[in-house]
Amino acid sequence: MQKLSIFVGIVLLLASLALSYISANNGAKMMAKRDAMVMKYVNLSDSALEDEDIKGAIKYAKMAIQADPKNKKGYVCYTNAMEEKYQSSGESENSDTPQASGDDDASMGC
Repeated sequence: MQKLSIFVGIVLLLASLALSYISANNGAKMMAKRDAMVMKYVNLSDSALEDEDIKGAIKYAKMAIQADPKNKKGYVCYTNAMEEKYQSSGESENSDTPQASGDDDASMGC
């Protein structure tokens, strides 16, 4: 009986270690996919801004923010697109622009 308990304990321990390993690998893969999606939208926003498609640049910047709200690159793109929008129209910026937390780093895409 005691040997069976030890065997069951070892099996449960190995199963939990296997699940932990699988979960960690899946988490890293998901983060990599999310980062790739953000960069895709950042690049599309950059391209749209270069083509003077401000609406497209704003749309893709918002998609980058939705893909990962903690990634500052989407906010930088959105800010750049909104600045371009208001500079080209002569309007002043309004206050409902999404803000990234932390320092503004212009070298982060866009």
